[in-house]
Amino acid sequence: MIIQPVRRRRLYQDVADHLEQMIRTGVAKQGDVLPPERELMEQFQVGRPAIREALLSLQKAGLITVSNGERARVTRPDAQHFIGELAGAARVFLSDGEGIRHFQGARQTLEIALARHAAKEGTASDIARIGGALERNRRDLNNLVEFEKSDVAFHYEIVLVARNPLFNGVHQAVVQWLTEQRDVSLQASRAKAEAFAFHERIYDAIAAHDCDAAELAMKEHLESVSAFYWQQAMRKQKSGA
Repeated sequence: MIIQPVRRRRLYQDVADHLEQMIRTGVAKQGDVLPPERELMEQFQVGRPAIREALLSLQKAGLITVSNGERARVTRPDAQHFIGELAGAARVFLSDGEGIRHFQGARQTLEIALARHAAKEGTASDIARIGGALERNRRDLNNLVEFEKSDVAFHYEIVLVARNPLFNGVHQAVVQWLTEQRDVSLQASRAKAEAFAFHERIYDAIAAHDCDAAELAMKEHLESVSAFYWQQAMRKQKSGA
């Protein structure tokens, strides 16, 4: 018989677990104000440090907000919150080529699926918004800085068709984490024109509700972006820049 060692827990963890259970079961609802520290100390029979550590851990988890001079209030974590918690790990992951390739692959998997979804489920207003983003991208072809912005906006309009805040948050985070890839790849002489041509293909497929064509166009677009990035990165490495 294998016996696992007993893990020691600190008092604040028990307090945090109990409060989290109250939030998850709806005993403490979004917007509710938690009891003051002294009352919590009496209820849990612990000191002030344990209460404060418990509240801090719940705040980091996005379950409560704590403002100076005010009592803790129950809140609902959003995608930006928990994705923000991953930012440090993401930067480390992106510090080498293998990590960058994993992120490129993850972005491709997400955006290819969302392009297909947009072609299948996109409404007339969705398609109009994507078309508007495409036109802005067209106007920015001679301005690299603005082209980058409208490039991101075009892709984001496709993500919004899913009407899922988790996808919105993940996409925004990945775009932020892959900023260097976009900056580098767009330095290639043909990169902007090729990116825009792919955007036109993607839009046309979505507008025609052609799921296969939308999926293929997005796949080839993101493969092209990755190829430009590695070409430029290799060139910089050889030049010693």
